[in-house]
Amino acid sequence: MSVRSTALLTASALTLLSLAACTSPSDTTNRPDTGPSAAPSARTSPTGVALSSEELRDRLLSAADLGSGYTAHGAASTDSSEASVLDCEPLERLGDDPYASFPARAKTILRGPNGEVTEELYSAPRAELSAGIRRIMSAMAACPIYQIATATTVVEVNTRTVPAPRRGEEQWAQLVTVRTGSRSTTVQQLVVRDGSLLLVLSGSLTQVALAADTALAKAKA
Repeated sequence: MSVRSTALLTASALTLLSLAACTSPSDTTNRPDTGPSAAPSARTSPTGVALSSEELRDRLLSAADLGSGYTAHGAASTDSSEASVLDCEPLERLGDDPYASFPARAKTILRGPNGEVTEELYSAPRAELSAGIRRIMSAMAACPIYQIATATTVVEVNTRTVPAPRRGEEQWAQLVTVRTGSRSTTVQQLVVRDGSLLLVLSGSLTQVALAADTALAKAKA
């Protein structure tokens, strides 16, 4: 199945291909596996009202939020590029854009001393958002190993679900290892749903850990 490179930025490892170039291969941690389902926290969402894309953009992290040495970069469109997900039927069934049911969205890329972190925000009515992200994360967990083929290369992707810190109402965390040639790079992905707001952070383990609390607090402000 051919997909736009922007379509599966989070639902596959396409976004991690660029992150891998900015992440140290040694920045990995072995953690115990856990099931694919999200564990609800004791916290409740402040609101179930869906936000607009403009409102989400105002809630994205800025370089100043993370301190000295960080710069923000806009998420350039790469719709002209195409890639194919191989050996993972559940991911293929998600379609060209698994987040299409969440029309409100915003994205930023922050680069700093410890590498790069990508933040994505989505919004939809609470029930729709919960059902949609559960479907996406279940598809990702269904394929611990698959491949992504582009016009110039084929990479192997290994995903492993790990315990997620309890933030928001639902949360997931994954370690995604991208292998191309002799190089292997591991990136973490943290997904948090709180009410009608969905936060996705992808980057090095250090960067995600540093940015997570600040990103969620600003997104919910």
